[in-house]
Amino acid sequence: MFPCYRIVEIILYSLINFIPFLVLALYAFYGSLRFPKPITLFLVVILSLLQAGCGFLATLLLPEEKGMLNVLSTSVYFLFYFIAVKAHLGKVLFTLLMLSNIANLVVVLSKCAEGLIFPETAAQPYRWSFSVVMLAMECIFLIPLYFYIRRFFTEMMKKEEKLSVWRYLWAIPATFYLIWSYHLYGGTQSALEQSLNPANAFFLLCINLGAFLVYHIVVCLMDEYDKNFALKAKNAQLALQKLQYENMKNKISETRQARHDLHHHIAVLSGYLHDGRLEELESYLAGYLNSMPDDSSIVFCQNYEVNLLLCYFSQQAKERQVDFLVHADIPENLGVDEVDISVLLGNLLENALDACILEENIHKKIVVRGQTKNNTLFLTIDNTFHGKVKKDKNGRYLSSKHEGEGIGIESAKQIVLCYHGIFQVDCEDGLFCVSVMLPLDRD
Repeated sequence: MFPCYRIVEIILYSLINFIPFLVLALYAFYGSLRFPKPITLFLVVILSLLQAGCGFLATLLLPEEKGMLNVLSTSVYFLFYFIAVKAHLGKVLFTLLMLSNIANLVVVLSKCAEGLIFPETAAQPYRWSFSVVMLAMECIFLIPLYFYIRRFFTEMMKKEEKLSVWRYLWAIPATFYLIWSYHLYGGTQSALEQSLNPANAFFLLCINLGAFLVYHIVVCLMDEYDKNFALKAKNAQLALQKLQYENMKNKISETRQARHDLHHHIAVLSGYLHDGRLEELESYLAGYLNSMPDDSSIVFCQNYEVNLLLCYFSQQAKERQVDFLVHADIPENLGVDEVDISVLLGNLLENALDACILEENIHKKIVVRGQTKNNTLFLTIDNTFHGKVKKDKNGRYLSSKHEGEGIGIESAKQIVLCYHGIFQVDCEDGLFCVSVMLPLDRD
């Protein structure tokens, strides 16, 4: 039977080794917690009690049995984190593995320091000396880490993932985690013996410093990418405004030309009227009215950005003898960032028009359909296409205008994936069809 002070030592170690890292892991996603804070706090208390129980149970097991208990404890911790945090799986794994590596470093350095300061208790598991040294070591490492997470990491976690790279970035801390595990448990010495050796502790410290440098580079690269993406989005918005300006300028130019020619038409009409040639007057007047520039505003849908793009590409298609058919019922307040919807639709319409221009068939057409239903935007863009679709070995579509990957389709696809939507491309029966299903958030 364990004396009471030993039970307290075991519980104290379990909580000190667990709670600070759990708090940091949750803090990195404090804006993406799945449950309200009281429920999350309750689950943290339950999980802490389970971890304390596992620590107490570990003292009763043989060394070869402790490994399985450690796996079980870690699995429960990971399961709780995946349930409590609502974020991209790659981000969650990256954060968990990064903090797990730092936790392992703190444990090893604490045991090494305990061996130097309290050599008489260092060989015994879960003694008060270990907890005291670990608490001091956590202050050294975790306080700066907290400010780093607050300054850099949380901002990156809050940003929407514009690329699918998070599916792979978690492998970086996973690799270091495997190095840790192999170094501690893969040799002939026990993990305790390895930790008590200052040379091993220094080696693991160097590994972790290098790993953290890699983590920081990832954070900086993702931040730089986000800034570039924001700049591209701003450029797209400026291009949309330029498009509106060009349309207005063309309308003004056409109106000026019509007003300039007006006195010539009035002279001809006056001549017909003076000579009593009413039939010629009526015919000339009908022809003149048909030649007047269209000053009416075409409204394809209520959404301003979408309607502006449809009007522009409708005019472009008309000038290139391409039929442009639109069946759109898209509301003014769509619940999608105006830059994203502009880039998405603009890329798809530009690709469709470019494909039709390259067609030799005289019957060229683009059909656009869009509607919202059940808080979801459904959008399809079909264009005639009788050529051969080019793909790379990964199934991505290649450009017909230049060597390499088609930027327009990939850019549109990434925006759809950012909103957790569905992007599908089909080519059959002489039509190239792009279908988009985009969940909307109107809260």
